[in-house]
Amino acid sequence: MNRGPLGDRHYEGFRKPKKVEQGGLVKLSGGFLLDHGDELVNLIKHQGDLATAKNPEHKVTRIEKVKNGIEVETSDHNLALHIGKSLSAAYKGQHEYKFSADDKYVEVLWQRD
Repeated sequence: MNRGPLGDRHYEGFRKPKKVEQGGLVKLSGGFLLDHGDELVNLIKHQGDLATAKNPEHKVTRIEKVKNGIEVETSDHNLALHIGKSLSAAYKGQHEYKFSADDKYVEVLWQRD
C-alpha cells in the first residue's frame, strides 16, 4: 500500500478536469440606454424566458448596470447571439461578435448612441 504524507489517499492517475468555458456576455453601451434602458432589459428578459422554456439550462444568469452600460451573462452562447440579433432587429445600433477559440463562448458588443 502506498502511504504518503496524506495517509491512504491515492492520487496516481488523477487529472484535474479541463474547465470548459461556455456561455456568453452581452455588453450594451451608448446614449440610447439613458432613455430606453428598461425597454432593452425587458427584451433581454423576454428572450431569456423564451430560451428557458425551450431548454431549462439556457438562461440569462445576470443582468447588471455597469459604468459604461449594461452587462448580461448567459449560460449558453447561442442565447447571447440571439439576444444580440434581437437588439439589432428591434433597435438597430452597431453590434460585434467575438468568439472563443472553441466557439463555446461569445462576447456580444451592442452600441447605439
